[in-house]
Amino acid sequence: MQPIIWGTAGHIDHGKTALIKALTGTDTDRLQEEQERGVTIDIGFAFLTDAISLIDVPGHEKFIKNMVTGVATIDAGLLVVAADDGVMPQTREHLGIMQLLEVSAGCVAISKVDLVDDDWLDLVEETIREHITGTFLEHAPVIRTSAETGQGLDQLKAAILDLSEKLPRRPDRGIPRLPVDRVFSVKGFGTVVTGSVLSGTFRTGDTVEVTPERRLTKIRGIQTHGRTVETVGMSERAALNLSDIDKEEITRGVQLSAQGWLSVTDEFYAAIEMLDAADRPLEHNQRLRLHLGTTEILARCSILVNDEIPPGETGVVKFRLEEQTVVAYTDRFIIRFYSPMVTIGGGRVLYPKSLRSLPKPELTDILELLTSPELPAAVKAVIRIRKPRLLSIADLSKELFFSEDHLRTPVDTLTEEGLLAAYVVEGERKYIETDVMQSLEAQAVERLTQYHANHPREPGYPRSQLFQDLAAPDETTEVLLEQLLEGGKLAEEGPLIKLSSHEIQLTPEEQQTKTRIREFILDAGLCPPTFKDMQDGLSISENELGQYLKILQYEGEVERITSELYLHVDAKSVLKEKLHQYFTDKDALSVGDFKQLIDGSRKYAIPLLEFTDAEGWTTREGEVRKRKNL
Repeated sequence: MQPIIWGTAGHIDHGKTALIKALTGTDTDRLQEEQERGVTIDIGFAFLTDAISLIDVPGHEKFIKNMVTGVATIDAGLLVVAADDGVMPQTREHLGIMQLLEVSAGCVAISKVDLVDDDWLDLVEETIREHITGTFLEHAPVIRTSAETGQGLDQLKAAILDLSEKLPRRPDRGIPRLPVDRVFSVKGFGTVVTGSVLSGTFRTGDTVEVTPERRLTKIRGIQTHGRTVETVGMSERAALNLSDIDKEEITRGVQLSAQGWLSVTDEFYAAIEMLDAADRPLEHNQRLRLHLGTTEILARCSILVNDEIPPGETGVVKFRLEEQTVVAYTDRFIIRFYSPMVTIGGGRVLYPKSLRSLPKPELTDILELLTSPELPAAVKAVIRIRKPRLLSIADLSKELFFSEDHLRTPVDTLTEEGLLAAYVVEGERKYIETDVMQSLEAQAVERLTQYHANHPREPGYPRSQLFQDLAAPDETTEVLLEQLLEGGKLAEEGPLIKLSSHEIQLTPEEQQTKTRIREFILDAGLCPPTFKDMQDGLSISENELGQYLKILQYEGEVERITSELYLHVDAKSVLKEKLHQYFTDKDALSVGDFKQLIDGSRKYAIPLLEFTDAEGWTTREGEVRKRKNL
């Protein structure tokens, strides 16, 4: 049998603890105060078999906080109703809490049947069946029991065993997670924490993170059901012996997981379901007690649509917490009024981080996607939240607290449907909404179209400026440009980007001006003119000259060898040939030798020598140049 955790529920003094003891031999009232008063105050633990754990919870309304802690991690519920009392306030409240936490199966035990006659017992059972109609217990066995006489115990145990075999196993998210419900110290061993494993596997020797503190510790040892083991998995009760951390540094409510997996936040979004029995609506900005996992935290809720959520209705809210806590997508929780402390509803975490930067219509659409129980919708929502960033499956895994194996199928489905576009970046497959990439492509094409129309003499648009214009992460823009270049929509010329269809358009007069500039540079030979020389010699404005020089560079007629000097490509070929001939019978070239070679002054010799070094023709060794690649 796969491991399963059962939890009790029911009104105070209805015999929950006595039934557990009769079934297992374990008295779950471990505190001295509990034993002296005969009242369960905190949660207790017992084991029915090696696979079935039982969590006993207090029934008094003052200890609802502890009750929720106990049932927050259970797979099945045992509702206990005393025959002499019948259905009582905490019977209804506990049943509502389990329903809100989406406990999916269980059974009902009518306890203390030895105290009443059969007619009364029939009436109590009829009332119970009325109250469980429409809940997860509607078709559950209702078994008459007595811890005192032993009546019905075999039948109850058989029902628990049978249901435990049939209960569908919750999907294991594949990432280790354990909310801590007890902390104590054992002499000679140190700090021990206990809890129910919600997902994944813990192993002796693992390094785990204590959140929300983000404190790292190592598992020294593991016990489950009183046995020392090497590993524990989902739906197992575990006692973990932790190293290098004091008992005082951990409290109930913290959670253990692999490093960096759990979100720590003071704000999250959630879907709310109000109990029919709530005596008043949930109001906007109301202060609440929020029970998440094994912790209680104070919070205020912003209702995103309307000003209130009436009893029996649903809605979407943003919680603002009074301290940071740990949440993950789809976590269940309970809400209670701050005062009086009454359970009014519960819900499910939709997104564990702030989304304040999103416009309201977009936020509404995303939260609607996240209310869907289907993983593809959640994947799509997260990719939309993080747009226009490219996300890997590993990124999605961290956002949704599901292992990568869980997400591959929904991601593949969305990609096959054309809703996601996939790209390989440095060997890793990454995804973005197809619509987002198409929008960025349209923006890029529109920007270049406008630029070419306004600057017909410009060969292209600076690549770096296009990155700024698109306002997307560099990785996304790089992928976009690579796609457009490979597809032939764009062309690249050095640092410039242009539409493939773009050609420089010059009037006859402009063509003449370009020719004059080209010939001016060509005539200068190996004594290349400066920008100022050309401006003065040709009587042309600085801006206009700069545009024509860009065209000549783009067309391969001219090369810029310094910030001021421009060399014609014919002169470049002459220079290379002169060097080749020089090094035919000489090993070294001095500055003086080079001045004679080009028949020019030092003004030209030094920049040209640095140019020949940059081209890889020569290499500098001390005060001379040596032949390199000629």
